[in-house]
Amino acid sequence: MENFPNNNHTAERIRFDGREEAIPLVIELAQQAKHRICILGRNIDHVLFDNPEFIQCASRLARRSPRSEIQIIAQNTKANMQQGHRLIELAQQLSTAIHIRNPENQQQTIQHTLFLVDDFAYLNCPSATQYTGFASRYDRLEVRELLLKFNDLWQHSKADRSVRRLTL
Repeated sequence: MENFPNNNHTAERIRFDGREEAIPLVIELAQQAKHRICILGRNIDHVLFDNPEFIQCASRLARRSPRSEIQIIAQNTKANMQQGHRLIELAQQLSTAIHIRNPENQQQTIQHTLFLVDDFAYLNCPSATQYTGFASRYDRLEVRELLLKFNDLWQHSKADRSVRRLTL
């Protein structure tokens, strides 16, 4: 039996324009996640990743299995910390499953937002300040290429010390 996320196995490319279209796409893709979610951006976008529906999906995935993980690469999480981003709070509670890192080379500015689900789905906003771009519910070839780039950045990143919970 093949392990497809949904019944539509075509690599349909979906164009979205605006947060009203991007948010439901992110939630739909997150609901399909079985093993891994990867997020890349200047920060952890509050519009896409700090809403109750997404947090519920992330929490369910992180608790699903000891091998489930959420990997986040963010240039700067200072504003996220000040705003009380729910995904950071969840990462502090589930630190073995949710990892937040910063790129090692801080001079290299991340200009886009990327969201990857397992090895089959993605959402890509070429500009981190605009919610326009492309997504696909199922495109293993494109996701494979995006994962190679993400994994390379992950290998050249370091744990974000500012998001660690201090316990006394």
